[in-house]
Amino acid sequence: MLLTRRLPRLRLNRSIGPPIHSTQSRTAPAAEQPCRCSSTLRASPLEETETVKTINKLLSQVRARNRPSSSSSEDLLTSRLPTRINTQTWIEYAKSQTATEKASAGGSGREEMLQQVEEMLRRPKRMHDSYVELQLPFSKDPQLADRYIATSGSIRLGKIFEDLDNLAGDIAYSHVLGGRPKAGDRKVPIFIVTASVDRLDLVVDSLEATCDYRLSGLPIFVGSSSMEVLVAIDQILPGKGSDGQAQTKTCLTGRFTMVTRNALTAKSQSIPPLELQAEDESKLFAFGEGHKQKKRREFEMALSRVPPTQQEARELHEQWLNDHDLLTAQSRDTVHAPTSTHAVIPVGPSETRLISTQHVHPQSRNVHMKVFGGFLMRQAYELAWMVGATFSRQPVKFLALDALSFHAPVPVGAMLSLTAQIDYTSAPQVRCDGGERCVGAIAVLAEVVDIEVGTRRRTNTFHFSFDLGGGQVTQRVSPVSYQESMAWIEGKRRVELGLELRRLYDGIGA
Repeated sequence: MLLTRRLPRLRLNRSIGPPIHSTQSRTAPAAEQPCRCSSTLRASPLEETETVKTINKLLSQVRARNRPSSSSSEDLLTSRLPTRINTQTWIEYAKSQTATEKASAGGSGREEMLQQVEEMLRRPKRMHDSYVELQLPFSKDPQLADRYIATSGSIRLGKIFEDLDNLAGDIAYSHVLGGRPKAGDRKVPIFIVTASVDRLDLVVDSLEATCDYRLSGLPIFVGSSSMEVLVAIDQILPGKGSDGQAQTKTCLTGRFTMVTRNALTAKSQSIPPLELQAEDESKLFAFGEGHKQKKRREFEMALSRVPPTQQEARELHEQWLNDHDLLTAQSRDTVHAPTSTHAVIPVGPSETRLISTQHVHPQSRNVHMKVFGGFLMRQAYELAWMVGATFSRQPVKFLALDALSFHAPVPVGAMLSLTAQIDYTSAPQVRCDGGERCVGAIAVLAEVVDIEVGTRRRTNTFHFSFDLGGGQVTQRVSPVSYQESMAWIEGKRRVELGLELRRLYDGIGA
């Protein structure tokens, strides 16, 4: 179902900059592994926006350190692509399991191997040691553009999400091991997985097949066994700036949390700390550390732990008063249409639901023989898009991946069920171009179905925001049950933060 991505002329560049001399030199302190839960009670939009803008500037400084001023995009080091498909075939993997289990049972050399791993992972590393970028020159490579293009003529964001997950994994492995392990490599029994994605905001209308883009990132915070990886997508503009580098425009920013485990002990694995020698590195680290602490505070304030605010409860009650009678009178087979008293018809979240079920095959595996996280991101995004398009009866635009949590790996061969529905829709909002938009918060739940007993196990939760259109939207989502009410409030929080972020970006410039 998922093709191996062997794309022509893609350039992945992992630059290792020369050492710099600074009066400041310290090693980042260790920190505990962050929890995998995510919430929506965030910092103020202005704080978030200014933080992102500052981080983008600091990322540019680190990037410049990795590249001589005389180099161009054509001269950059060409090396491996970040790849989820390993060189070991599925048949070879299946045959190797028996031998591996027998070798593990003997315990021969296990203690020595663990000791070697620990010694290797004590050495601090600089941020730019693990800087990775991926070039997507769509304007120069029509064949490449054809692999990514959507029916709308823009770039398929689902495939971009696959690349971003690949990129984050490649950055994490570069920091821990110097690069991804080869297939079946048990010399260093370490695996790294995505624990969560904390906002991916698209701050332009779309990515176009006639433009060139750079996907890049690096670790900005490292704890004892986890790290926060900053990723960004920049459009490469014609001409060069005063520093001789290509001019760019930020299109998307996001943060991945990666966690490391030891395959032999099945426990958390300590990883190399960050060595901070420059001012920009210290600032980036401070942003990452502050974000981790903020996530912990947000978890404590989640609706699963504390009640809604008085304002939120009042708004929810007003929504219930306006829509309750009409919602209870509707049946599932009723064709909803606007009336003189209700210009916009309320529908329950379950009325918007779409479900997708598929059997996951080995072609969607990662290097650890589990289902590739980027594949799950693409499948969830495309189902969420269809939910939004079905609801608004028109194509919709992606605004943000507000939150993504990985609860458990999806095994190859599993029956994967994705359930998507709209939890919240905003009132029409005025865009910077004078038009209107109605934004929907769409949740996607991924579950593995046990075909022998019929039970379901949650593996992922996704929260997206989509622009559903303007005045032509004739429906709005209104909760029916208490659980749907809490999801409505959570969705409202996400949407309002995202809308304000975009307004600040449009007004100030990315």
